[in-house]
This record gives sequence, structure tokens and C-alpha cells, in this order.
Amino acid sequence: MTTIPKLVIFTDLDGTLLDQDSYSLERALPALRLIREKGVPLVFSSSKTRPEIEFYRKKIENEHPFISENGGAVFIPEGYFSFSFPYDRESGNYSVLELGTLYPQIVAVLDSVRRETGVAVKGFSDLTAEEISSLCGLGLREAEFAKEREYDEPFLIEGGEQEVDAVRKKIKEKGMHYIWGGRFHHILGNSDKGRAVGMLKLLFEKEFLSISTVGIGDDQNDLPMLLSVNHPIFLRENPTSLPEALLPIQRLTVVDGKGPQAWNKVVLSFLN
Repeated sequence: MTTIPKLVIFTDLDGTLLDQDSYSLERALPALRLIREKGVPLVFSSSKTRPEIEFYRKKIENEHPFISENGGAVFIPEGYFSFSFPYDRESGNYSVLELGTLYPQIVAVLDSVRRETGVAVKGFSDLTAEEISSLCGLGLREAEFAKEREYDEPFLIEGGEQEVDAVRKKIKEKGMHYIWGGRFHHILGNSDKGRAVGMLKLLFEKEFLSISTVGIGDDQNDLPMLLSVNHPIFLRENPTSLPEALLPIQRLTVVDGKGPQAWNKVVLSFLN
């Protein structure tokens, strides 16, 4: 008897499940309902913080594990898997697998990058919740959630490509990682969404014996996740271009359009 693989969906949030500007997921509700009906685990994998992700999990009654801050940590609800597994710490009702460098160290490195390059850099640690709210179009409460960072610092750079290159090179010299997240530059440690997805895949495989994984993203920071799944899906805003880094990915599905409407369409098509 052949075992039908258990489907698991990993998805980015901003510009993917959520509208890039309004952060609404209204247009994805039909697909979200079908995911729930079919009992498909939907795992959020985002640059957002734990409190931000919990905000959206609560909205759609999602009780599955999630990946925060570009793979900085994996949060697994207590009792979610039927077996015990090693983890790094407990936090609330979660067992936490930590992959990232802790936030104070990241901020310290970014400060040194600012001094050594002379480039004007402003991170979330330098901004008030009101400023983040204005920059991102978030409500004040959500902006406060965005400041509760543990493993990743989004930041702005004053200047052009020359300044960006200088900052990127200096971050790499310091042994840290730089990524572009679609709205902000990010500095983080030796972690990414792909490593976090890989750890969760092992746990899901132990639980269900056989799994099939889908990954949905819209930007460069999603590349490691897309490389780690069976069915990678990339939502693109510009139908005439595709980031070069995506070209080597086998079985890549490219969808023209971004946000919850495109997400809804591709998920319904896949599930049906």
C-alpha cells in the first residue's frame, strides 16, 4: 500500500500571503479555508518577529509551528508533535529551536559597520514605534511588535548602490549575513529560512513518515526556503524579470502577481 505524502505549506508573509501595503489577507481567505478543511499544516516563514507572526496566526486560527526573523528561530507549539525532540529553550507554550545570533550582538555589529564605513545607517533599534508605523504603514501596536526583535535587524541606508555595497561588504567581513527583504536591508547571523525549513521538515517527516512540501515567497530572502522544498513557488511583481538567483531552482513555478490575490490563486490551483 502506497502512503500518500502529507502536504506541508511554508509561506512568506509580506507581499505573499499579506498585501505589501495594507497587510490584509482578505483575498486569500478561500485558499486559507481550503487549507484548514484539508488539514494541511501552514507554516509561516517570515522576517517578522514572533509577536507579529502571532498576531496573524491568531487572525486565521493557525496553530502550526512558525519561523521568525528570516530563520532566526523555529517556534513549535507545546504538544504539536507526538514525540519528544531536542530544542534550545522554552518560551511560553513553545519549544524553540534557535539558529540565529542574538539581537544585542547583531545591533553591536551594525553599529561598528556604521562607524567603519561612514555610511548613514538607521536600524529598527534606532527608530521609535511611531517612526516604524509611519515607514511601514503599520498600526502602532503592530509597529511595537516589530520592535520586539531577537535575531535580525532591519535597517535603512542613506545613499545609493555604492553605499549599499560598502555596508554589504563590511557586514560580510564581520562574519554576519546581509539580505534584502523587499522593504528593508537586514543583518543577521548564520541563519536563513532554508535551514529552519530543513529542521521542520525532519520533524514533519518523523510525524507523518512521508511529506511533500510547498514553499511560497516573493523576494531574495525567500530563496533558501524555495531551495529547500519540493514545490517552490515565486510570486513576482514584474512579469518581465526574474532574479538571477532563482534560475538554478528546479521545478520552480513562477506566478505573475504578488500578495494575497496571487497567493490565493496559486494555492487553490495546487490543492485542487
